[in-house]
Amino acid sequence: KQWYQRRVRGSSAALKMVGTTTIHLLTYTSLQHILYSVSPLRDSLPISCCAAALSALPVVLLTNPLDLITTRMYNQKLGAHYQTIRQCAQFVIEREGWRGFWKGCVANYLRSAPHTVITLVIWDRLKRSGYDHQTLQDQDVYRTWK
Repeated sequence: KQWYQRRVRGSSAALKMVGTTTIHLLTYTSLQHILYSVSPLRDSLPISCCAAALSALPVVLLTNPLDLITTRMYNQKLGAHYQTIRQCAQFVIEREGWRGFWKGCVANYLRSAPHTVITLVIWDRLKRSGYDHQTLQDQDVYRTWK
């Protein structure tokens, strides 16, 4: 039983991060439209990179409290400080204040921004070039991967 508890503690906080992809895509496309509207460049790689880098900011700001709680729940000795996510959040508020939830925010951004830029720019370029699920099916690409 103890082995299982060590493996799953903090996982409920990690499940709350499922929406990060949605935030990334919404902010990326919105920022891209804004940047294209104020720039004379069209279909520009620097604008796509800038939009992707900026789209990582709201994701980091919204998910950093969850990352902090998840990390603390995973790294504590079994039941040493808190049993639930709520206890962990109260502990952070009491000891560090509300700003404690954003401890490590810059490091989190520097870790996630490169990944975000690469992923979203590649996704955008593939989307613009017309590659989609139907195109791949028509070319029997899936059959060659099996």
